[in-house]
Amino acid sequence: MVLDELHELIETLQTRIGVHASALQQNEALTRYALIDPMLRGLGWDTGDPGQVLVEFRSAAGQADYALLGGDGKPRVIVEAKKLGTHLGGAVQQVINYCIQDGFEHFVVTDGRHWEMYETHHKGPLAEKLLMRLDLKSSVAATCLQALALWRPSTVGGSLQAGATPVVGSPPEHQPVPAPPQEPGEHWHRLSAFTPNKGSKPMRIRFPTGDMSATPYWADLTAAVVEWLMVEGHLTPNDLPIQRANATRYIVSHSPTHPTGTSFKNSRRVQSVFIEMNYSAKDQVHNTRAIIERANLQTDDFAVRLQ
Repeated sequence: MVLDELHELIETLQTRIGVHASALQQNEALTRYALIDPMLRGLGWDTGDPGQVLVEFRSAAGQADYALLGGDGKPRVIVEAKKLGTHLGGAVQQVINYCIQDGFEHFVVTDGRHWEMYETHHKGPLAEKLLMRLDLKSSVAATCLQALALWRPSTVGGSLQAGATPVVGSPPEHQPVPAPPQEPGEHWHRLSAFTPNKGSKPMRIRFPTGDMSATPYWADLTAAVVEWLMVEGHLTPNDLPIQRANATRYIVSHSPTHPTGTSFKNSRRVQSVFIEMNYSAKDQVHNTRAIIERANLQTDDFAVRLQ
């Protein structure tokens, strides 16, 4: 059965990401060999058959890592591959321009773990062109169904579907992770729309996995989220530096230095990165949301409890 085999493959790739993340984050070729090629093959694309997949495909507008061919031998889906941990936003802008010029209907960008599929000529902003987004470290069952948007028999036949549900169209509304059971007197605030009152202090942060970390100060909130994102592989050094829109200071960077050349006033080192802690409580929360969004996660899936 296709789903049984795909389920087993995704579990294997999840393990591979966890064990070899450091090497994969440094090497695009290894990411393609260890993650992307197996995933394409699992979806019916024989990456060794030029009648199905053209590798390093060239056209008038440029070059793509893969072109997935239809029954007529013409490219149906263009795939742009990046090394594990690469922020996909830049790749999307790069590939959509390429596909518009050459008239390709669909394209995919992936770092081996995150996969995003877009309809090139759909009218409206970029977010409305998104057909499918998946994270291989999410629920295996849900990921299997999402991945079937790229199943070869459907793609070649012109019917892009996930199971019995059409995928071409608006992506399903994000379903936030439920808040944990609350003890009497407890109250959790989802980070997506939370602004701390003057004088308030956090107690702990809850992550999408259900794990929690103590955060006695607002600066601890930002540090805890950065550490969790890095440990889980959602945030890598390739995503840095991070700063809020129109800001002149960094939030997180490889070194404790702002783009102006001035040093962080109050830095904290987490893993291999530095966080600027010299912000108000309100700004710490805004900064934390910006970091989560840079990691391509939903701020609604994080919750904070106050002291």
